[in-house]
Amino acid sequence: MLHRLHDRLGLRTTPSIFFVSAALVVVFTAAMGLFPGPVQGVFGDIAHVLRYQTGWFYTLSVTGLVIFAVGLALSRYGRVRLGDDDSEPAYSGLTWFGMLFAAGVGAVLMFWGVAEPINHYANPPMYGTEPASDRAAVEALNIANFHFGVHMWAILAVPGLAFGYFTYKRKLPPRVSSAFHPLLGDGIHGPWGKAIDILSIVATVFGLAVSVGLGALQINSGLTYVYGIPMEGWVQAAIIAVITAVGLASVLAGMEKGIKRLSYANIILAVALLLFVLMAGASMSTMRAVVEPVGGYLGQLPTLAFFNDTYGGGQWPGDWTVFYWAWTVTWAPFVGMFVAKISRGRTIRQFVVGVLGVPSAFVAIWMAVYGYNAIRIDRAPQTRGTLTETIVTQGNPEAALFQFLQTMPWFAVTAFVALVVITIFFITSIDSGALVMDAMANGHEDEGSRRQRIFWTLAVGAVCTAIIATSGENGLDALQEVIIVIGAPVMLLEVLQAVMLLQALRQDAGTARPMRTRQWKRVLPAEEYHRRAQEDGPAVADFVIRPEYEVGTEPEHDTHQPRTWHWQREQEGRPVYQLALTGGASAGKRTAARAFEELGAVMLDSVQMWHELLEPGTGTRSEVERVFGDQLATAPEASAAEVSDALDELMARNETVRARAHELLMPHMREIARRRARDVGPDAVMVQVVRDPLEAEQRDRFDLVVAVAAPAEERVQRLREDEGLPVDVAWDVVDRAPSENETRGVADRVIVNYGDVEQVREQVREIWNDQILPVLQEDGAVEEEDRDGTVHPTGSH
Repeated sequence: MLHRLHDRLGLRTTPSIFFVSAALVVVFTAAMGLFPGPVQGVFGDIAHVLRYQTGWFYTLSVTGLVIFAVGLALSRYGRVRLGDDDSEPAYSGLTWFGMLFAAGVGAVLMFWGVAEPINHYANPPMYGTEPASDRAAVEALNIANFHFGVHMWAILAVPGLAFGYFTYKRKLPPRVSSAFHPLLGDGIHGPWGKAIDILSIVATVFGLAVSVGLGALQINSGLTYVYGIPMEGWVQAAIIAVITAVGLASVLAGMEKGIKRLSYANIILAVALLLFVLMAGASMSTMRAVVEPVGGYLGQLPTLAFFNDTYGGGQWPGDWTVFYWAWTVTWAPFVGMFVAKISRGRTIRQFVVGVLGVPSAFVAIWMAVYGYNAIRIDRAPQTRGTLTETIVTQGNPEAALFQFLQTMPWFAVTAFVALVVITIFFITSIDSGALVMDAMANGHEDEGSRRQRIFWTLAVGAVCTAIIATSGENGLDALQEVIIVIGAPVMLLEVLQAVMLLQALRQDAGTARPMRTRQWKRVLPAEEYHRRAQEDGPAVADFVIRPEYEVGTEPEHDTHQPRTWHWQREQEGRPVYQLALTGGASAGKRTAARAFEELGAVMLDSVQMWHELLEPGTGTRSEVERVFGDQLATAPEASAAEVSDALDELMARNETVRARAHELLMPHMREIARRRARDVGPDAVMVQVVRDPLEAEQRDRFDLVVAVAAPAEERVQRLREDEGLPVDVAWDVVDRAPSENETRGVADRVIVNYGDVEQVREQVREIWNDQILPVLQEDGAVEEEDRDGTVHPTGSH
């Protein structure tokens, strides 16, 4: 039946949620019109119990929400975005603040900015404080900041976080029930989920109705002060009608054209009025009052956060704090969803800082400017007690702002601006509330039927009119009683929302793990490492010479990289392992190099690089010829090999020449080696055959230096067979080459070559397995061993 009615009316919503919510609103409105006394009596009895018997629940719950929001922002979950991980905020900071403030408690500050500090100044609630004393004045501003600062905004922030997370991160419908997904699962679409959404929509209607009712009372009072219009129910009904009509026009205009523009204009007017009061009042004293109450508020916050007036029977919190918290929590569903919508793309930390911190700072300034000047005026000889008489004795807080402005210049102008600001604040509250209620009923944020948004706007006006019109002079009390009753179940839902949000974050981001730190390898001095390697190669598998951490133990967010030698080499594109092969003439260096190549290494020959540097026309060739001149005994057009042989002969005869030649050529040799190393890639093992042990002494370039040694007679025999040298020349070449002691002195490992190629290969494999393979495995360049035991290189090897 509901579906047929839904279709006939041309709606596009969830019928059960829309019609049940609408029915409850209509029934209440009708009941207030037909039976005002009994209905108000029922609400009054329930509100009395909630205010004075269970007020502690409101106090504890809201303080818990503050701790939850701040703790969440400071935790690792503070980095989570309300939306996709790459989403960006849609609104600038100023526009964002204006929209959330106008839809939040901006109107409340206009009503209570003067009235509340004067109330607590005249009737201080804290134990032992004398009325109208300096201490009472200080505490009055502290209490006002408490009621409109961090605690009030936490009530709006937690639902906003829940809406933002479940609507834009989990992509669930924009409903309060979506926040209970961790508990209900698919049941968010069932009876329990619908009951939560119906309660939230009805609470939003009543919360907005109370706000508009207070606004109507304040606007009527302002009209009385400025224009002499009587304080009557029909006037307030007309004001409600105007606010509702303009709000309806804004709703139909949409978010960008309506709410955004009104919010932006209104925050400018409100700030302008604030600056006027600052300049028209005692400016320097007011500036002191802006600074001092911040410290007073923060110092007294722990006491106020848990204050229940135990020795006064809970009377004061029931009259003030419980009403504020119950009123604010009825705004929480719609303000939370609205703030979530305009905060999409911001992180939880940004959201909490923005929604708790920035408005609370603004509230502190507002209360200091209005509250301090109100107390100053009430203590001045010419106006002593006038505000206390109106606000406290006569019980007329709605007149407080205009009586306050009347003591300053240009009253007609400032009163008119105040009326405009109050009116726009309530208009933006109605239009943003109507859009949000429509989204909650629809289950999506796409634009629905206009008649739905019209209904929710009119519903707020109707409920407000019903309460005001039937309450007479007790309109403010009736509004408070209704809101306290409606706010109790919503407060319980909000506390559960915080639990659900934390559960969802733990499910999506994982539970907090112990902090992961780098695990470092044990370092040995180079000499001890080489001793152990020579004594028992596998014994050094767990040790390193240079400080290095275990790959795979990096922290979760690796923001600070230790500049280890291995990391620097990787940044330079150097091979994962570099080995130098040295030895005397014909000792078998190339035989060993070919054995390393068979295992996957890349060979680099220093003889070739030496010849490359001595090619005709190169700068290094010119430098060598300039330094050694005629001693080389080579023609200018001689080949690189001829110049190299002449230089080798000269170096063999004179150690100074040898050292000077290396001084000239080695920097260029190292540059060529670096270039070739980058070319072979970071996963390669590069073996460089060096001509002279002096080259191997550049230890920063090599992970390992291996010397190939052979008996002198074996080397002479190879020179005769391979080079065709006469025996006396061969012996002379061996004699002129660096000695075996010099070669072994620069080496980490030694391969002895007795002419058996297989024996050389076996020694190479031993070095590979002991020294190189563990490094390859650590760096990810892992060799795979097949079933027959053959080693196959991977990557570029």
